[in-house]
Amino acid sequence: MVSTREVYDRLLFTVAAAWNLGAAAMLILNPDFLLARLGVNDAAARLLARSFASSVTTWGIGYAMIAFDRKRFRDFAWLGVISKTIFFTIYAVAFSGGRLSFAAFIPALVDLIFASLFAEFLWRTSSKTG
Repeated sequence: MVSTREVYDRLLFTVAAAWNLGAAAMLILNPDFLLARLGVNDAAARLLARSFASSVTTWGIGYAMIAFDRKRFRDFAWLGVISKTIFFTIYAVAFSGGRLSFAAFIPALVDLIFASLFAEFLWRTSSKTG
């Protein structure tokens, strides 16, 4: 029988995968949307946004792998905690300095929530791996 925690973990990482894969699709299909929110008007930035999508996609696949097998791929969550915390920090500094609108800061807040939930998952499952 599947426990409530297993269902929660599967749902958490499925939502995280969808969040990242959706963001990657936006970066590839409509990079101007993100760039406009960031106040970037440089046409060359489209290439950077689209190349960033490769990393965002990779993370999304990693989160899907955790959702599929949380024991086998558990340690991928450490990388998610680190990357999402760094992303939040970069955007928080920019937002605090007035270089970023609140609307552009919202994805960083979502990533901070994910980082916190991933850290809780890692703490909760630390003695249950293997």
